[in-house]
Amino acid sequence: MILTWLLPDSIRRPEVKSVLERKLEFLRAVIDDGENGQLLHQSFHRHRYPALRDTEIEKFFHLAFTEGITLLPALREFARDIEFQIERDREIDIEIAPARATLTLLTFFPVIILLGALLAKIIHLDRNLVAPIPIAMALLSIALQIIGRRWSESIINSVRS
Repeated sequence: MILTWLLPDSIRRPEVKSVLERKLEFLRAVIDDGENGQLLHQSFHRHRYPALRDTEIEKFFHLAFTEGITLLPALREFARDIEFQIERDREIDIEIAPARATLTLLTFFPVIILLGALLAKIIHLDRNLVAPIPIAMALLSIALQIIGRRWSESIINSVRS
């Protein structure tokens, strides 16, 4: 994770736009066209994308086109609201990043320790893991990790909402 800047561009994780970022990009394009004197109806149809179908933005545009409502001030306000939501989501992601990292580390830590012990020949797999107590401990560990992961995910989801 620390050395990701050394990876070539083809291996890095692609930047995926969220739904909000895509909506903001659409709104900015339409607002820019409107400020440059182009008709908003044409701009709407030119920049529209499939995921915009049946959203509040499309409904707003259709209502404005049929009723003759002035769009630019409302679009600017809507774009500001989306920018605020995007910034809020980023701040939440930053705040819960340590919890996610700890959760990932605690999930894989027992496996890493077991593999390290096997590779160092400290534990002989054939003798020690077939006894009932180690099997029960392994099953209990897996159950506790599943419970802990679900609990942590519920905490993270409650922070997001």
